Amino acid sequence: MADPVSNLSPVKSKGPKRPRSVVWYYFDKIHNEPQRARCKICGATCHHANNTSNLFKHLRVKHPSTYKDAESQREAEMELYLELKAKSGRPIPRPGIRGRRPKALIQAITTPIVKAEEISLLNNNTNITPIVRKSYSAEKVKQTMTRALLKMITEDLLPPSIVSGKGFREFVRSLDSRFELPTKKVIMKSLLPELAEETKHKVKLDVVISSYFALTVESWTYRESQFFMTLSAHFIKDSWEMSSVVLETLDCTEDKTETNIATSFKRITDEWGITDRVIALIANSNDDVIPSASLINGWEELPCFGNTMNQVINSALTSISEIERIQKKTSEAVNYFEKSIKASDTLAAVQQQHNLPVHKLKQENMRYWISTFAMFERMVEQFEAVNTVLCFLGKDHMCLCDDEVEMIRSVIEVLRPFEAATKELCTEQYTYMSKVIPIATLLQQVTSAGIATLPGPQSALKNALITHMQTHFSSVENNYKLAVATLLDPRFKRHAFTDATALELSQQRLLSELAIVVQSADAQNMANDNSSFVTDSSASSFWNMFDRKVSEAGAMKTSTSEAENESRRYFKEANIPRNANPLNWWKLNEVQFPHLKVLAQKYLCIPATAAASNRLFTKEGDIIGLRREQIKPGNLSTMIFLNKNLT
Repeated sequence: MADPVSNLSPVKSKGPKRPRSVVWYYFDKIHNEPQRARCKICGATCHHANNTSNLFKHLRVKHPSTYKDAESQREAEMELYLELKAKSGRPIPRPGIRGRRPKALIQAITTPIVKAEEISLLNNNTNITPIVRKSYSAEKVKQTMTRALLKMITEDLLPPSIVSGKGFREFVRSLDSRFELPTKKVIMKSLLPELAEETKHKVKLDVVISSYFALTVESWTYRESQFFMTLSAHFIKDSWEMSSVVLETLDCTEDKTETNIATSFKRITDEWGITDRVIALIANSNDDVIPSASLINGWEELPCFGNTMNQVINSALTSISEIERIQKKTSEAVNYFEKSIKASDTLAAVQQQHNLPVHKLKQENMRYWISTFAMFERMVEQFEAVNTVLCFLGKDHMCLCDDEVEMIRSVIEVLRPFEAATKELCTEQYTYMSKVIPIATLLQQVTSAGIATLPGPQSALKNALITHMQTHFSSVENNYKLAVATLLDPRFKRHAFTDATALELSQQRLLSELAIVVQSADAQNMANDNSSFVTDSSASSFWNMFDRKVSEAGAMKTSTSEAENESRRYFKEANIPRNANPLNWWKLNEVQFPHLKVLAQKYLCIPATAAASNRLFTKEGDIIGLRREQIKPGNLSTMIFLNKNLT
């Protein structure tokens, strides 16, 4: 059989095909108008008369940055084309691109004749692997591809050793054979640290002009042997956009003491220049180390609401022995189906016979109550098919009886409001602390309703939930930061409170703080007024002291009255829909409430959870945990920093 490469030798004299103009990446041809094209960026139409001059002119005038990229790409492709043309022994039709002589042209003419495999690179012959490895002449293109590689590694938390894999290198080579992959050593020792410094500089531009910050500490274990903490800062920009920044990730395996952690936190905040602007710290850990470290630095520690709610429900479930027994029995049955291929295949067949949804059973994660809820829901949906398979395979002791299934149904009914609240926390990218009081209040009210009419286990579960909620939620309305965040959220204001005394105290403190803001804002005007009282020998200087005293007294009276007036006007405004963004409302109304907006930026930046709320109790959070374990401990801080902050 003839060698496929040798069969291509006659084609060599034809040379490579001229590449299609890169401008067509940005334009679409119009079917009914053969000499016009539509821009993919802005939708404008251009006359092209079977050439691309007008199209390039449109990019140059309307989209300058895109035009520069297109020019770089066009020059790189044309240089490769001319090089291959010269190697094939064919005459070069023109010396350059639009009057410019390519840099590689002189070198290309003196290079040996091209091989058939090389010609196939531009002829798109997929049967032959191209072997031309021409480095980029345009440094910007190389930098763009390298940055895209670094972003992929950090965004997906991939180990940098991926660039050493043969399969990955072949994949990149098939996309563009000219791109030289950096080595793992270069990535870790040079590229990622440089990118981290560049990113840190950009992020600091927003941080330095912001007034208030809330810190969160996410504690997590690495390969079940090391203990890490990720410190993040949250703030509201002047444009009323919420921003979250990872500051640093600490290895606290050996130095997990209050003093050491407090020192590390202060070192980080000093480095970022925000120590004096921190108003609160939220942590997802249950130990006393972080609260103590927070107090050492003078920051108020607030509990992570997601972690608290998870603790409340798990404690209530384990306090009812009958529910705990059924929970273990259900988990054992699910575990059997996960480990037995025969059982899982038989279950799928029985599901089809009974016209049930062909769903796999769900196993619980003992740490998160929401996984137990999902396990119960799926078991209620499939219990008939599950019992059929268990009896068929001789596992009758695992079957759930009717009373046990009814018990599971009653547990699901009691926990349904908690599921809705948890989903609301998990589906939002950012959950404001202002939601804590409304959710905590509503959960207590809904759970307390109709306890007397419920059967024993269901009533017992509700009582256990109420007891644990009273322990953890009883003081939420008395916490000033939680209360003022709720008051300044135009979705809730005063309507979320059930304790009239706590509401009154919070409003008084808010009014006092607002008066201070007003007085501070007027301080500059007072200074300007005072500067006009210049002592001289004229008769008017005789009254300077009296005029200054009158001015100061009027300013104090004005600050209080202005604060009361602005507060009154704010609370008279109608509440916005519950699913609306409060920051959008403040952006539109900041001119009407110029002093309240300062406090809104201060307290609405506090998140309700320590970890990103969309990672709470979800598979995404577990996946991130597994990906972190693929990275060496020494590289974790840089990788996590870029994972969050690189845009």
